[in-house]
Amino acid sequence: MRLWPHIRPAVLVCYISLAMWCILLASPALWAQSESAKPPVAAAAPHNASSEVPTPAFISGIVLDRATGSPLRKAQVNLSTDETVPLDAQAITSADGRFAFAHIPPGKYTLHADCEGYRHVWYGAATPEHLPGIITLEPGEQRHNFVLRLDAVAAISGVVVDQDGDPVEQASVALWEHSFSRGKRKYSQTSGAQTNDRGEYRITNVLPGRYIVKATAANRPAFRIQSEVIATSQPPGPQPQPQYGAQFYSGTDRITDASVLTVASGKEIEGINFRLPANSAVLLRGSVIPPPDLPADFQIQVSIIPQDALTQNQITYGASAGPPNYTFENGGLIPGDYLLVANVSAGDRPYRGVARVHLNAGADNNVTIKLDAGIDLYGTLKVEGDTGASATKYQIQLSPGDEIPLFGSPAAALAKPDGTFVLKNVVAGIWDIGVTPIPHGGYLKSMRLGDQDVLTEEMAITPETTAALQIVLSTRGGTLEGDVKTDAGVETPRAFVLLAPDGKYSQVLSFFSVVFTDQKGHFKLVGLTPGKYKIYVFDKLEWGSWQDPEFLKPYQTLGQALEIDEGANPSKQLNLISVARSQP
Repeated sequence: MRLWPHIRPAVLVCYISLAMWCILLASPALWAQSESAKPPVAAAAPHNASSEVPTPAFISGIVLDRATGSPLRKAQVNLSTDETVPLDAQAITSADGRFAFAHIPPGKYTLHADCEGYRHVWYGAATPEHLPGIITLEPGEQRHNFVLRLDAVAAISGVVVDQDGDPVEQASVALWEHSFSRGKRKYSQTSGAQTNDRGEYRITNVLPGRYIVKATAANRPAFRIQSEVIATSQPPGPQPQPQYGAQFYSGTDRITDASVLTVASGKEIEGINFRLPANSAVLLRGSVIPPPDLPADFQIQVSIIPQDALTQNQITYGASAGPPNYTFENGGLIPGDYLLVANVSAGDRPYRGVARVHLNAGADNNVTIKLDAGIDLYGTLKVEGDTGASATKYQIQLSPGDEIPLFGSPAAALAKPDGTFVLKNVVAGIWDIGVTPIPHGGYLKSMRLGDQDVLTEEMAITPETTAALQIVLSTRGGTLEGDVKTDAGVETPRAFVLLAPDGKYSQVLSFFSVVFTDQKGHFKLVGLTPGKYKIYVFDKLEWGSWQDPEFLKPYQTLGQALEIDEGANPSKQLNLISVARSQP
């Protein structure tokens, strides 16, 4: 499968490559810019076999708070090469926010800064979705005009109380952002905090963005005020204790009705309060149908996983089913949807059973789970084209493609010299297939499970699956080069080039490719799967946004259609898409 290129995130922990830099004593002329400034940091020169050493360069600048214009003390400023061999140097700003780098080998560099309580920033990038600028330094060049402006992070605070208005201690309040995976909307937690004994919480270091805020007190019994009860009305036996339900801002238990909280840089947002309801707990009873070869004393573990859109696979309740009847129960659950996964191993063969259930308050909630044995999936791998003199060991590995958690390691195998392989003990489910390495400049040409195309369709494995997995790699991937210009015909440095499959493969994520243009607006794509595409050039791009099926719709008329063949393809002249101007 295609591996997505890496991009540095908005918030980055900088590091110092101690072997690459040293602090030199500087002349008064170099660091007299500030009475408290430290000597400039010297960037180490790459090895040069020539006896003639080029004159080093020098840069300096200042780090400021964007909103107030105040200098930032103890900001970490990093100078990194944009060359094949990475070199890094770091300076710490003085009280007046200044920094300097001396003895810099001529070349291309990026400059970025971090500071406690601020958002990471790259020089030349208007927003975190823009690519950083490239600084080209000539021999002996001195530049003193670098300004890095940082945005302060935000904070969110409030109070969590129960249905009677009393504070809830150790409740969790979390911020969630949506993203897309496999073309489906997902949510990921970005930050959070717990309440104190007064029910107060405060989430710090919040980046600007749009969030869903959720409060919960999972596994905490809830107590309602009930001053009078009828003693004879209590049913016999222990009763499930009421449990706190989850609540989304502002005041709903449904994510579809949740308000989106927009957070700006440096803001202190107060009064995001929650009142957690006390829900009647429900009792779940179930049984597991064991495999016939299960030893008599084995226990089957059952995981009970809430399927709320946010807490999915985040919280798991457990139960155990043992002989002779292999029954289980759990009485501390709140009404809602759950995924049940039963697992056991007999000999060297894993067994798994899956069931989905909706639990209703006051109802008889029963479920039966049937265990199925994992299968051995046989296959062959073939490579078309010139593979070179040395033999390559190819690994085939499966990864879960559904929302069912896997207990244990996913199946993996090395292809033998004749191309055959066996993926052992594959349990029923949806599986993605990865092959490594893909030949340099090559592509994954086809994958079929029997007659099914599992390169572009989901591979569903059942206990009855007997078809073989056939994989074909090719060393003759397509290549495409080109140049990007503005509407005025000016070269456009540092843009995103997105190649998106068109037609029936438009949602096959492994066919997407993303590269960055260089300083002159040139780009090159390699290892492309032949087929029909549209190509787009964006001045800014949120990483992974193309996984949203709706993302490209506003830009359909701005993409250039083309067909990729194996080998070199005709070069393209492309126009930049300004996202700000193109959005409706």
